[in-house]
This record gives sequence, C-alpha cells and structure tokens, in this order.
Amino acid sequence: MKNFCILEQGGLCNEQITIEKKNLFTTEFSDFYRLNWRTENDPYAFITRKNITWSEGRSFLYECVPKNYDYYIFIDDDIVFNSDVEDIASTIKELLIEYKPLTGTFFNWESWGFKGHLNREVALAKKAFPISGYDQQVQIFSKSFADVMFPVPYHGARRSMWYSQWACYKLFPFKQLCLTKIQVKGVRSSKQASTQKILNYMTFSPYDEITLLFNQDVFDKSFNSPKSQVVANNLAIFDNQPDKTEVNIYLSDLAKLYDINNLNFKYRTSLANNSYKLRLLVKRLRQPRYFIRKLYSSVRKTL
Repeated sequence: MKNFCILEQGGLCNEQITIEKKNLFTTEFSDFYRLNWRTENDPYAFITRKNITWSEGRSFLYECVPKNYDYYIFIDDDIVFNSDVEDIASTIKELLIEYKPLTGTFFNWESWGFKGHLNREVALAKKAFPISGYDQQVQIFSKSFADVMFPVPYHGARRSMWYSQWACYKLFPFKQLCLTKIQVKGVRSSKQASTQKILNYMTFSPYDEITLLFNQDVFDKSFNSPKSQVVANNLAIFDNQPDKTEVNIYLSDLAKLYDINNLNFKYRTSLANNSYKLRLLVKRLRQPRYFIRKLYSSVRKTL
C-alpha cells in the first residue's frame, strides 16, 4: 500500500499548476491522477469523460484508480499548495500517519468555513483541529471512508458531498480534521451553476435539492443544515483535541443515521445512467412543489 494519491479533475489542458502537482506528488509513497471532463487530448489525464457533473467526476475517479492507497485526496484543478514546508508530499504523509483522519481537508483561510469565524493565528498554531464541515475544493478520504461514501447518491456540484462530512461529524466528530501544516488555495474564481440546461436536469441536482433529497432518508432529519450551522459547529468543536486512534468506518455505521436501503443509495452509480434518472424522478415526485419550481426555473434560464 502507498500512503496517498491526489485525484484532480478539470477541463483544461497542459496547465502549469497541473504539471507541477503531477511532479510534486509522483513519489515512492504517493501518486497523481487526473480526470478531464472536456477533452480526450489531455496528456496528463489518467481518464477522460466528457460532459459529466462535478460529483460524477469524483465518483468516477475513485471507481477507476487503484485501491492500494491509505488515503485519497480529491482536489479541484485550480488548487495550489502554498505551504512553507520544504517537502509538501512528505509532510502530508507524516500528517496522515500521525493523525489518521477518516476525512478532512488542508487549511485554506479563504474558505467559507474558516475566514471571518476562526482566529487565523490560533488556528495555524495547531497542527490539526476537528471540523464539522468545509469547502469541497479539497477533500481527504481514508480508504474505508471513501469505500462507504462513493459513489454519491445524488449528482451535482455544490453540497453534493456534504453528506459525507455530516456523517463523519455525527459518528466520529474528532476524526474529521483540518491539517494546517499544509495550506491550499484556489487560484481561479468560478461559479458553480445551481441549474443546468433542461436537457441535463435529470442528471444534475442543485445544492438545495441535494440536501433535501438526502435528508428524506436521514432518521432524525438533521442533515439539511445551512452554512451558518456548519460554521457554528466548527466553532463549537475547535478547541477539542483530534482523535489520533486508527478508526475504520463501515456501512453499518452510516446505517445508524441513514436508511442505506433506500433505492437511491443502494443502487448509486458513479455516472448517472437511465436507472439513476428514473430513481431521481420518482424521488422528486415526493416533493412536487419544489420539483416544479426548479424545473420552471431551469426552463426560463435555458430560453
């Protein structure tokens, strides 16, 4: 087993920051994999798949890469590692071995979960601190956590993987960590669309629908939380010490919180096929007013 791999997805080719990351993370203990969702002519792409959603990209990457890593680190393609440490890859390895997180992220002061809420100097004085939620730009998954959480049950972009953060916070609140010795930032600003063209609406769910759909099968209906609640939870657990014990997560753990036998979760697929689209339609019929409103909004934006 190698310690970790970096999994990147994007639609551009031959970007310098991608080349640098491939060189940085191709070591004896780590690897770099890339998915291009726009073109098949990307020399740095491990796989390509055109016209897929953000969550399909991450799910498909995890499906295709070798399963011989302790950790899988998912990043958007505009992420740069701007830490002061001499060897970023080795530092990541050391942090993962020391803290053994189930999931988490690296420190990004510009992200919505931290900036304006935490004291930056106090946060950086810690090598790691527990969090309840964070920006999806960078997500660290242990192998056991990835095996349970992928593929996603509802495909889209914003908040499409918040359910995984919520599950870890509820089950193992001190095993979801922000590792501060490694700092990251996004160098491009891009708006993730809340809707797509009407022809793609049966594949893509906007962020508020994703949380609503998933929450229908949460036993205590506690998942549908706004960012303000996630930030409040981050502040509430900030002073607690990270749990460094080695923990694996299983479907039986998730089943304590969520009905894992619902059809949308039980038959989830990395890429949205016709069966997925049919299940999504049936699920939407349980909330007809929301569905009709979103459908109307999508039509208006298409015309």
